[in-house]
Amino acid sequence: MAFQKRRVAAVTPSSYRNRNYKKIKTSTQSGGGVKKPKKPIGKTLLYIIGGLFIFGLIGIIVLYQKIIAPLPSISELENLEISESSTIYDREGGELYSIFQEKRRYVTFDAINKNMINAIVAGEDKRYWENPGVDFIGLVRAGIYGVIGKNEGFGGTSTLTQQLIRNTIIENRSSDETVFDKVERKIKEIYLAFKLTNGVSKEKILELYLNKIAYGSNAYGIEQASKTFYGKSAKDLGILEASMLASLPKGPTYYSPYNNFDRLVGYPYVYENNDSENSIFVISKNSIEENKDAVTALTDFLDGLKAQRFDGTKALLCGLKEENLKSNISIDGDGCSVISYTDFLTLLNNIKIEVGDKNVEYQIGRKDFILGRMLEDEYITFEEYKDAVIGGIGFEFQKYTEDIKSPHFVFYVREYLEEKYGKDLLETGGLKIYTSLDPKLQEEAERIVSERAAANETKFGAQNAALVSLDNKTGQILAMVGGRDYFDEKNKGNINMTTAALQPGSSFKPFVYALAIDQGEIGTKTPIYDLKTTFPGDYTPKNYDGKFMGKMTISTALNYSRNIPAVKMFFLAGGEENILTFMEKLGIDGIRKFRDEYTASSGTKYTYGASMALGTVMMTPLEMAQAYSVFANLGVKRELVPVIKILDSKGLVIEEAEENNGVQAIDAATAYILDYILSDTSARPSGWNNYLSLSGRNVAAKTGTSTKASSKDGNEVLARNLWTIGFTPQITTVVWAGNNDGSETGTNGNGLEAAGSIWKEFMESAHVGKEVLNWKRPNGVKEANISRISGLLAPGSLDSSLILSSLFKNAPTEFDQSLQPIEVDLLCNGTITENTPASAIGTVNLLALRSLQPNNPAWENPVRAWVNGGGYTSEIGNVGSFITYINPEACERTGFAGNISVGANIESGATFVNGSNYIEIAYQSSTPITQIDVFLGEKKIKQIDLDSKKEGVYKGDVTIPSGTLGIESLIVKATDTEYYSQSKSYSIDVIKRDNAAPEITVSNPSNGKISLYAGDFFNLRGSVSDISVIRSVNIYIDDKPYKIGIQGRDFAQEIDSSEIEIGEHVIKVEAVDMDFNIGSQSIQLDVLER
Repeated sequence: MAFQKRRVAAVTPSSYRNRNYKKIKTSTQSGGGVKKPKKPIGKTLLYIIGGLFIFGLIGIIVLYQKIIAPLPSISELENLEISESSTIYDREGGELYSIFQEKRRYVTFDAINKNMINAIVAGEDKRYWENPGVDFIGLVRAGIYGVIGKNEGFGGTSTLTQQLIRNTIIENRSSDETVFDKVERKIKEIYLAFKLTNGVSKEKILELYLNKIAYGSNAYGIEQASKTFYGKSAKDLGILEASMLASLPKGPTYYSPYNNFDRLVGYPYVYENNDSENSIFVISKNSIEENKDAVTALTDFLDGLKAQRFDGTKALLCGLKEENLKSNISIDGDGCSVISYTDFLTLLNNIKIEVGDKNVEYQIGRKDFILGRMLEDEYITFEEYKDAVIGGIGFEFQKYTEDIKSPHFVFYVREYLEEKYGKDLLETGGLKIYTSLDPKLQEEAERIVSERAAANETKFGAQNAALVSLDNKTGQILAMVGGRDYFDEKNKGNINMTTAALQPGSSFKPFVYALAIDQGEIGTKTPIYDLKTTFPGDYTPKNYDGKFMGKMTISTALNYSRNIPAVKMFFLAGGEENILTFMEKLGIDGIRKFRDEYTASSGTKYTYGASMALGTVMMTPLEMAQAYSVFANLGVKRELVPVIKILDSKGLVIEEAEENNGVQAIDAATAYILDYILSDTSARPSGWNNYLSLSGRNVAAKTGTSTKASSKDGNEVLARNLWTIGFTPQITTVVWAGNNDGSETGTNGNGLEAAGSIWKEFMESAHVGKEVLNWKRPNGVKEANISRISGLLAPGSLDSSLILSSLFKNAPTEFDQSLQPIEVDLLCNGTITENTPASAIGTVNLLALRSLQPNNPAWENPVRAWVNGGGYTSEIGNVGSFITYINPEACERTGFAGNISVGANIESGATFVNGSNYIEIAYQSSTPITQIDVFLGEKKIKQIDLDSKKEGVYKGDVTIPSGTLGIESLIVKATDTEYYSQSKSYSIDVIKRDNAAPEITVSNPSNGKISLYAGDFFNLRGSVSDISVIRSVNIYIDDKPYKIGIQGRDFAQEIDSSEIEIGEHVIKVEAVDMDFNIGSQSIQLDVLER
């Protein structure tokens, strides 16, 4: 396509010369001075315009001489030499990977399939066939965005022609490029692109572009890329294949089919209902087969969509169903909606199809963007678009073979350098790149991972493993094994699991503990309770073993990896926002970014919540290594260093790692305390030390296992990610074990055995010949003797068996008052005031067994229940009656003593005896009565506990102590639930013993006689009165025992005449009191014949 040159008439200062300017006379009077005319405004303006023109002309000349004139001829494009290769080395100079000199086979425009032409134009330069080599519309838009601060520079405005110029004629840009350098480079690009377009056909420019650019994996040019990835020629490329190749120029390593298949192609992912955090990525053929129903449902949905063009920017899309979409879109009754082409990607990401107890969704790849642009620009039909999207699911590229060592690390370094310097310099600059990789440790790591992962697959169902190890003092990566076998296509072994975002499980807990320790009075031996607790949001976590261990120290809680203490530490640390900020100090910002981006995309605020403490966030093993190394460095954060030196093709140093002093990210005392806890072998189960200790060396370590409950059996817990992380002062190493697709391991999968065995073997090897170092205690660490009971400072009077030495950043200042008699208001164990009723004042022993939030009932009530159940005795022993806390506030009461009335069936001067005496006490109150006390003088002789009744009569006995004789005061006192009380006093005469016989009153028969026909019966009823307690009531007929040992003062006994002969009989009722005085009453019985 050719463009005509146009002439533009120049505008010169002479065009202004014929303008007439009206002179305006002005004058100023000042004390009779002379009027002075001002210079004409028009003349001044003319001078200014002329000056600007001259300066502009000079600027153009200088610009041309400095920037334009030195530029080479565009004819050089067809005669460029192949660029020099770059090589990546380990730290000792061993070659890891050579980015070969450009491997290409040049093909003409006619030998490139139209699908590829259309795909690259649609994806990279929408207006290619119309623009003059420069996208002025894009430049203007970028300029406006730049003014309003929407983006920086001219990113995204380069046409295919400009990209060709940048990849061939103009020198590579450097990482320290200034704004003026960028502007100069952009001017050169624009000029040469415009000149090239006017001198060469559009077809030729595309031919040059597609043959010159790099596609990654050492494939240069479209023909070589087609052969490398598909094993076919560029003339045979289909729509799907073209869309994937057109995606690669944007980032050959970032979108590499072999390293980052998911980013390039996209993929479905499957998860159980309401458990999207535990997804299985359906990428490999195996995972497709295992999730066949879900994948079929997705492809059927896509295949059922129909579309027709609505206008230039929108399409009418039909076959939609609201139940298959995550968020609502406007769908009419025919299942149709008008959707802009730019929203097709959003639609794909919006798919959510329920299949049985699972959901399937789709994660877009770069190729889906290219396909959408091709559809919008009418290069393909909607049917072709659908076929290509569906065809990408499970797509297999041609097997990649190349001479490479440590491939996961190599491609990590390559991506790192591309982001820093641009892919052009890396691919053509002839660089020598010396990395931080230690070849001996890397070889050992690869061997251990390979051998142990094979064993894990059989034992735990964990097919893969990964390891990354850092030098703490430099931040350099010493070893990186991204998986068991990079070339294992079946299981996508090329995915680098050290840079994959995974749930860390319990290995995240140290970060939560660190922040809580940093902010509160929490030390290594502070007591915390592992008890069933319900947290805000009705969240009731469980432990991995389904049990609760009760009271323990902070060190034990973290080393035993108990979940309930970890969630408590989440709240003590200040919650989610505080923890996110703390993680950012450690260099981890992805957790917050994920949350905020998810919130923005879903339109619903997403929070991690308290389960964050259990590791439900996503972190890469590499991020875990960097974050843990801050603990190892006593709070100093060092940036990761994968490259220690880069030389250019002439041997000049481009980059060299400097001394990495790092920054003090967190307090050294906090880090030291975490190191102390995680290296405390006595605080973890002894068997764990077989995996988490090193010979003769102090090492801190933590395991983690992210789990989920089985859908088949809620009691079966299945693990997904198995971790062991540990460090010495010199080295931090992270090991992950699991399955690449996120599927569960076996029920016995755990981080300790699966990852711990790899970690231990590697760390033992890594420390051979290294000096044994220990962490030096910082000045900010305080050591204090605390009470084993409460965690407060231990007073001198506390038994030594109840004292622990603990490390703190913030030591407690309050002393424990446990096991000391203390007066309190018994209503609420509160402070005594002038309004406290006398009955409420009591002396108690304090046993300050309390939670770390004693005013929070959700935390405190489980502790009190544990205490009431005697849980404390194994540690503290039996300490008798006690309370667990003192309320600093005065107790609140609603009643008053005047509401209570109490009295007894005692007349003034009544006779009582030494020993047991019968008494009746009546009470009434507007508040429940809990207790009645009986005093003889000032001595309590009886306590009657009631079930909080507001009224009633107590009938029973009171015992007058032996030796008491004469006139005494007997006091009855009633106390209510608020410890208000009322009492009444009676004067009694106490004698040595009771000589009076009990008096018996028979109420049935009331006249002392009764007649019955043989076989009939009657109820004999009556009562006994006496000053003392009645031992028994006995019934005789004709002096023969009929019923002996009736208890109480009231009696009722059935008399059955069928057992008695016809005739007259005598019934005798006998009552015996405590002093064996006997009273009796006789009744005449006449049994009649029927």
